[in-house]
Amino acid sequence: MADTAQYSISDLAHYSGVKAPTIRMWEKRYNLFCPKRSCTNIRTYDNDELRKLINVHSLIQAGWKISKVVELPDEQLDLKVKEVMLAQNQTICPDFLINSLMVHMLAFDEPKFSKVVNQVIEQFGVKQTIQNIIYPFLKRVGLLWQVNDISPAQEHFASAIIRRKLLTAIDHLNPQPKGEHTFILCLPPDEFHELPLILAHYILLENQIRTIYLGSSVPALVAAGASLKSDASHLFTVFMSNSPMEKLKDYLTEIQSSAPNLQISFSGSPDVCKRPLINHTIRHLNSIDEFEKMIQSIAATPSELVH
Repeated sequence: MADTAQYSISDLAHYSGVKAPTIRMWEKRYNLFCPKRSCTNIRTYDNDELRKLINVHSLIQAGWKISKVVELPDEQLDLKVKEVMLAQNQTICPDFLINSLMVHMLAFDEPKFSKVVNQVIEQFGVKQTIQNIIYPFLKRVGLLWQVNDISPAQEHFASAIIRRKLLTAIDHLNPQPKGEHTFILCLPPDEFHELPLILAHYILLENQIRTIYLGSSVPALVAAGASLKSDASHLFTVFMSNSPMEKLKDYLTEIQSSAPNLQISFSGSPDVCKRPLINHTIRHLNSIDEFEKMIQSIAATPSELVH
């Protein structure tokens, strides 16, 4: 995001997690910002003001009073946020961590962004980090559900770092797949956000289930062909883009018609996946928790009962 970026107050609220009426109140009561105004008297804010708001919100989440936070110069504000992050004996709330990721993403600060992710993974583990920190963070910046995209550059920057962290965690699992269950993991054509699929990969390997990871933008016939050649029992896919519902159904039915014994499950944005169930062999999953419960059930079931 360039330094000339401009945000409306609704953009500021969306990215910071602070409601617009609260932002207005802080402006009026504490002179927190001096926003520029358009010829029609609409407030606009820049990157520095967004970063400041996120830092202010972070300290409030850490227990500070707004009246004390606003007295800090910008340099001290940054320093106090860093001190909270370094306090190992302090329980840090998810919003604080999400705000820290936002600030480091906006500054393209890879070392600090990576350090926050590493710290959270060490404290909470991979799955809890993804579910409670990374997913809400990505949802806020508009990457996960494709809403209010303002800066693809920053979003891809953050996504790439998180992807590397997940792949490193997978490498450290050293899985020993058991049983005959095999999952095909793929994204449909023109789907490129792999983070949910990589997390699914992690959960499968953690449960000692063999996976064949095909990645992004995989045609239906390729996915079906891989399942037939590998004698896979299941396929999991994720729909994130705003594709028409019929396109989603066509993708699933084409795979099923080519590999009729395959158990298919899918997930994604609630706005996209409105339970277009076709029959009992195609299952919609609402959440990662639901996916993990399904995997644990499959891992405990002899594979011959699944086919």
